Formats: sequence, C-alpha cells, structure tokens
Amino acid sequence: MSRVRMSRGAGAGDPVHVWLRPEGDVPEEFVWRGQRHRVRAVEAERNPGGLRLKGLRRLRVRTSSGMRCILVEDAGIGSWRMDRLIAAGGSR
Repeated sequence: MSRVRMSRGAGAGDPVHVWLRPEGDVPEEFVWRGQRHRVRAVEAERNPGGLRLKGLRRLRVRTSSGMRCILVEDAGIGSWRMDRLIAAGGSR
C-alpha cells in the first residue's frame, strides 16, 4: 500500500459526507475528496475548549484502510468536515 505524506493542514475544512451507524451517532462511513472510507473505530471524542457547547464535536477515527483523521460535526447546521489527517504513529 502506498502512503501519501500530507502536511498537517492538508484537507482541513474540506466537506465530508457521513453515514452514521444505526445504533448510535458516530460515523460508519464517509466520503472525503471523492473517496469512500469505512470507519473501523472511533478512537476518541475530542472537544477542547468546550467546542461541544458551541455545537461542534470532534471525533478521531481510524478507517479500514488504516487512515487516521479527525472529523468535525457541526450539529447546528448538520454538516461534517475534515479537521486533519493524523500521521502514522502520531496522536496530534
């Protein structure tokens, strides 16, 4: 599998179309930049600075292909966007 090195801000703010898991409110799959990604695990819900109070929710997810990223949901307008990709082995 080839890996593409992306800068920290790569993809930040890009819209993401999300399908939620039937049993909850976390992503099951999403489409980003025309590619469909199946979510293998939601690793963490991160909401620094009270973002949840502002209607934003940040989820760190890992896909079935091994990609790790942070997705942001804006519940106020019902949209999702890519916050950033996480480098292999990183937690930032």
